[in-house]
Amino acid sequence: MKVKYGQVNQAIRSGDNPSLKTHYNKQGELLKWTLPYVRLDDGMNNPFYEKLHVSGIGDILKFTAQATGFMKAFTHLQPKYAKLSPDPEVIHACVIANATGIEAKRMKEISDIKESDLERVGKNHVRYQTIYAANDLIMNHTAKLPIFAEYNLADYGVHASVDGQKLITKYHTIKSRHAKKYFGMLKGVVLLAINANHLPLCLKVIGANQHESHFLLDIVESNTSDVEIAAVSGDMHSINRVNFALMYLFGYRFMPRFTQLQDKSDNNLVCFDEPDNYKQHIIKPSKKVNKAHIIKEWDNVLRILASLALKKTTQSTIVSKLSSYKKTSPALKALIAFDEIIMTDYLLDYIDSKEIRQVVQGSLNRGRILSPVKRYHCQSQRRQDAERQE
Repeated sequence: MKVKYGQVNQAIRSGDNPSLKTHYNKQGELLKWTLPYVRLDDGMNNPFYEKLHVSGIGDILKFTAQATGFMKAFTHLQPKYAKLSPDPEVIHACVIANATGIEAKRMKEISDIKESDLERVGKNHVRYQTIYAANDLIMNHTAKLPIFAEYNLADYGVHASVDGQKLITKYHTIKSRHAKKYFGMLKGVVLLAINANHLPLCLKVIGANQHESHFLLDIVESNTSDVEIAAVSGDMHSINRVNFALMYLFGYRFMPRFTQLQDKSDNNLVCFDEPDNYKQHIIKPSKKVNKAHIIKEWDNVLRILASLALKKTTQSTIVSKLSSYKKTSPALKALIAFDEIIMTDYLLDYIDSKEIRQVVQGSLNRGRILSPVKRYHCQSQRRQDAERQE
């Protein structure tokens, strides 16, 4: 780690890392350093897509069914009582109705399918298990296409992203919660999604009062498709005290996008020797790692990992307790210390490499979904920024 600190700071001083800007006072003392944040695009589509032929949702479903055979996943709730296979057109209508929030009566009005058929097929064939199985069939077939690997952002494999979408709920469910910033006086939920090479591998609905970082490992491990995820990115909502360590120990590279990078590095970078040895550096650690404590408590840390791997309880429950429990146990302190080591290694790479920052940003751009609520806040923020500039 000492070598990496030297390499990162040497790149800054030699000009090999021009993205990082340093600010000094008249006495030549470092005041601050900044790594400019790359703004998201304005949402304009590439002109290339305007030349593509526009297809209806029904036609796309038919083509996908022929290519992947996902229709076989929609089995009857009681197979031994099922005499006939469901009509594919009715299955398609039910899927579209559920996806767009259209009720059966409205779907009957805009199609030539009987309402009784919609209700019967919807109750017997369209449920969470069958939709999940059909989704896996589509994902697996897509991942086998030669073009799929061309969407990889780096040479280490599939780089996925996790993002939460705020949605106002039509009905008040057990997960519906108030969030004044996003819903005003209404209630809503957060749709947490993991996107890999433009494929939505997993979805998870959580309450607006729950922290997205508590479900990061849970949703990544929930992937039942054949797509093997190598790295995962997220925004600041995906970071807590243990996620770097847990993702590393489960075989994933956790590569979030950081904002307010100087504050994070000043307070979270660690080293194995004395911090005073790095006073001459621009990027320097703030404290020393307690290696002896990590080694002493490692067996207990492995027990925590075993509990997560066996899934005797939900991973989100364990992670939320680990990341928010105030009276930390010795084992948790060791896990947090190990987390700081992994985060330090990543932060140094993130600061030093423009390529890593571009890969992380590109992954997040692929998975970012702008709901009407989020789009409204983004547009409001753009107007405020424009007013400040004027």
